[in-house]
Amino acid sequence: MVQYFADIYQAVSSAIQGMGITIKHIYRKPVTLQFPDERQVMPDRFRGFVHNDMTKCDSCNICAKLCPVDCIYIETEGKGKERMMTRYAIDYNKCIWCSLCTENCHTGSITMSHDYDHSVYDRRSLVYEFMDPNEQKIPCHRATRTEMDWWVEPKAEKKPKPKPAADTKPATETPTEAAPAPEAAPPVDEKKPEPPAADPEPTDGEGEDK
Repeated sequence: MVQYFADIYQAVSSAIQGMGITIKHIYRKPVTLQFPDERQVMPDRFRGFVHNDMTKCDSCNICAKLCPVDCIYIETEGKGKERMMTRYAIDYNKCIWCSLCTENCHTGSITMSHDYDHSVYDRRSLVYEFMDPNEQKIPCHRATRTEMDWWVEPKAEKKPKPKPAADTKPATETPTEAAPAPEAAPPVDEKKPEPPAADPEPTDGEGEDK
């Protein structure tokens, strides 16, 4: 019997609690976006679908080599100055949005966009082709790209090496070692003057008065 009334109390209290939350939201402004006419504003660092600017891409293959799931396809033909890119495609079925391709692109052609909605009926349409080789092939060699007015990454200016400083005397010369002072003469012993020697006494009566 007690359990019966406890269940009734729990049901009524939970209903009142739910209705209280609903009543609070009646007087609030709606926050629902009318998608797809309205879209959520994504933060600057949001990782959306990868985009590649083909005017800057020179088919260096760095992005394809670093991709952990091999979703980037690059095809070229020819060698040297005649090497041309015939295909650049990304399979969004495989992409994990790790951004390794964008962080290591030396030309800055590949970036993470804010596009997050690619609703399709056929998964094969998620393999996005960025170029059509029938319309125009993209040169890969730097000199060829310059001749054909394609974007070329500017070379970094080399800083001139500092010239070795000329041998100049230092502003303050090191003091030379002082010459040793001459040794002082030993002190002379001051002796008293000796008295003059006495005349020798005459011998054999010499000099005596006769």
